[in-house]
Amino acid sequence: MILKHFFAISITLTLSITNLTAQSFQTKPENYFGLHVKPLIPLGLVGDKSFVIKSDNFKTTISPLFGYSYGALVRIGLSELLAIETGINYTKRNYKSSYSLPDSNIYTHDEVSYVSFDMPINFLVYIKMSKKIFMNVGVGASLNYNPSSIFSGINPEGEHLFLFKGQRSSLFNFNTNADIGVEYRTQDFGTLYLGMSG
Repeated sequence: MILKHFFAISITLTLSITNLTAQSFQTKPENYFGLHVKPLIPLGLVGDKSFVIKSDNFKTTISPLFGYSYGALVRIGLSELLAIETGINYTKRNYKSSYSLPDSNIYTHDEVSYVSFDMPINFLVYIKMSKKIFMNVGVGASLNYNPSSIFSGINPEGEHLFLFKGQRSSLFNFNTNADIGVEYRTQDFGTLYLGMSG
């Protein structure tokens, strides 16, 4: 149950630079290779909210922190306004775990991180706003490889030991993806994309 909250959907800002070689502006479909960086920003809108676990008088609060994702992508053009995008990403999500035992006056916290590798495949639809500016919307799914579980141990004041273990639900799992953004296409410097992902 805890891991489902850890791996809940995160809202992210996406910055991608695609098409490392110059492309011409023709109506034929084009293929792109690019790099991207996503800061994972916990806005608390969809699944990235803090949650509390209680047992008697002991309370644990798990709160998402800023994380990041980066990787490479390949975009295969089906037409001028349709494409398929895939790639591989390294993703690191960070969390703050706070522990409290009020009747013993014990309050402490620690930070834990979770690493995964994502292999998405998305279907993109473009809206041509000008010769160089396109808006796009993408939907799809990703296969996620989860190489390890989460473990944390903290010993406040040398008297008590708090252990946190987040066991991965499986080595592989699937997520759904959604993107919306705007890209600026140039002949000399490729494509610059700015958008949001969920």
